[in-house]
Amino acid sequence: MAVLFAAFAASASAFVPNSAIGRSVASSTARIPQGSEYIASQQPVAIRKSRSSVASVQTMGLFGLGGPELAVILVAAAFLLGPQKLAELGKDAGKIAGELKEVPKEFQAGMAEGEEVAKQIKKEVIGEAKDAETE
Repeated sequence: MAVLFAAFAASASAFVPNSAIGRSVASSTARIPQGSEYIASQQPVAIRKSRSSVASVQTMGLFGLGGPELAVILVAAAFLLGPQKLAELGKDAGKIAGELKEVPKEFQAGMAEGEEVAKQIKKEVIGEAKDAETE
């Protein structure tokens, strides 16, 4: 029982900050920061004194542009290109989307073919190893 207690006491000291190990029993009753408070207390002084931002986090879309900027760019492009060119671009985009749907099927077919080739090579290697053992 004493050995178990000694092992527990030795392992419990791993969770105490190094600065608290050398303190006396009387000073150990002082509150030790834990969790995020402890992490904040371990940061350099310059970081602790720096001003934190109170602005809300804004996420940006494509190339750092937000929704309104992209909308203005698309409207301007529509006026510059005209209806015929926009129709052609729409058709091209549809074709590209259709081709992209085929990519996973082609990938799976390539993976299956590669597995078959690997199985054939494995059979050949095993067959050569058996032939070498019988000789």
